[in-house]
Amino acid sequence: MKKIVIASVVSAVVALGIGGGTGWGVYHFMVKRSPAAAVKTADMSGENQDETNSIFVSLPETVVTLHDSEGDDHYMLAELVMVADTDKDAEKIKKDEPLYQSITVNQLSDMKYEDVRALKIADIRKKVADTLKAELASRKMAAPYKDILVKKVVFQ
Repeated sequence: MKKIVIASVVSAVVALGIGGGTGWGVYHFMVKRSPAAAVKTADMSGENQDETNSIFVSLPETVVTLHDSEGDDHYMLAELVMVADTDKDAEKIKKDEPLYQSITVNQLSDMKYEDVRALKIADIRKKVADTLKAELASRKMAAPYKDILVKKVVFQ
């Protein structure tokens, strides 16, 4: 009787291992090689940028207070990532974090909650990127980053 139970448990573990390995293999190898995945990856990048040597610098989470049309307060939590080419640029981004957060908060807090909530992530990214570019130009500062990514957006 013990041998049957042990054999059953071993068979179940082996079956789970084989099934899990097969599922993992199909997911990681078949999905990456499909033409649809290649098109999706190209569409997401916008331009075919080579990100192999890029340095990603996450800015701390930024909390923005938004007001709706009825005067109620809502909060938006946003986490941005800046893409730099060199370690020197990454250090400059870290040094200037408060400036980037201040510009972001200033730009988004001027908007109504309903308007921000209706935007897609790509639109939020574009608004923040355009505002940062314009503000840095008005301060006669060179942008140490080549792109801005939105890592997280949470509304409350």
